[in-house]
Amino acid sequence: MNNHERFFKEISQKFQYKSKIKLILVTHLLPDRPIFLKYLSKTIDVVAIIPKLKSINKEVKNSLDDEYNIIKIHKSKFKNSKFVLELIKKVAKNDKFIISDIGGYFSNSIKDISKEFGENFLGIIEDTENGFQKYLKHENSLPCPIFSVARSSLKYPEDILIGYSTVFSAESVLRQRNEILTGKQATVIGYGKIGEHVVRDLIAKKAIVSVYDVSKIRMTHALAEGHQIISKQKALKNSDVIFSVTGNKSLSLLDFKKIKGECYIFSITSSDDEFYLEKNFKGFKKEKFSPVGVTLINDDNKIHLVNYGNAVNFLHGAVVGNFIFLVQAEIIYCINELISKKYGNDFLELNNKKKEEIASIWLKHFK
Repeated sequence: MNNHERFFKEISQKFQYKSKIKLILVTHLLPDRPIFLKYLSKTIDVVAIIPKLKSINKEVKNSLDDEYNIIKIHKSKFKNSKFVLELIKKVAKNDKFIISDIGGYFSNSIKDISKEFGENFLGIIEDTENGFQKYLKHENSLPCPIFSVARSSLKYPEDILIGYSTVFSAESVLRQRNEILTGKQATVIGYGKIGEHVVRDLIAKKAIVSVYDVSKIRMTHALAEGHQIISKQKALKNSDVIFSVTGNKSLSLLDFKKIKGECYIFSITSSDDEFYLEKNFKGFKKEKFSPVGVTLINDDNKIHLVNYGNAVNFLHGAVVGNFIFLVQAEIIYCINELISKKYGNDFLELNNKKKEEIASIWLKHFK
């Protein structure tokens, strides 16, 4: 038994298996997932896995197909409440269930889900900041408890490493085109908990870095850290590379038309969460971008939308090492919270004592 097994075994043994409680899980199907799923399944009945379509490792999926009910669905389908309710009826039947989400897939339907399934619907766990923001839109009339790990202190190491992996992947793409980040004018749009680490790692690569954020508060934070802040207009006109790190529709096709000269655009999330884009890119001629993406060209612009505007670090597996297990363990703890206690309709976080417990177990196995 390796350290991964020992860690998750110790986590899962804290909770009794609840055979009548079902879990609907939205997840990436990456190499770290099988071990997580193995021990998650010892604590709850995983009745449906909905993979994020842009992060499916085929070997991982093939290894899980016989054991789990993997349902490939485009996330646009989740805008239809009727479809969502039918899906839940099919997999959860008449049992109690929990949803573990990544990216707010069920955010449009939570009121209908709560109304349809009543006390059988125990609540939701959301993994990401952009997903959490989607659920926050319901904060004045929240119909169910929602645990968030998006802003957890246990997720902080992952955020650091996502920043690093984003810059690593961006430079890997540039190097395949005989270019590097050193000396390039780089703008980071979004100075949040990942954006600040993207800035740090770009500076380490000797890029010339500026920061723009719609939040004036975050702009003051960037300035206090000694970073150059910039207007959005100047960012579009003067950047060689733009890292869009908001998860909240930072750029539109109109913004693209304001970019002057040649520019590479990198994202940390799916294109439909990060950008307002038309499918045909009206006003631009399209060319294939190598290694992956599209180049948009008009008289003034040559924009390389790397990986079609999807997370660039997924080109290299989005690897964050053993630190991902901290968040996965926290998800298991949150599931047990929803099973073992009745919570009000509120946004919730695991308490610090339990987070310390997870960190202590992690350090025992991975330090």
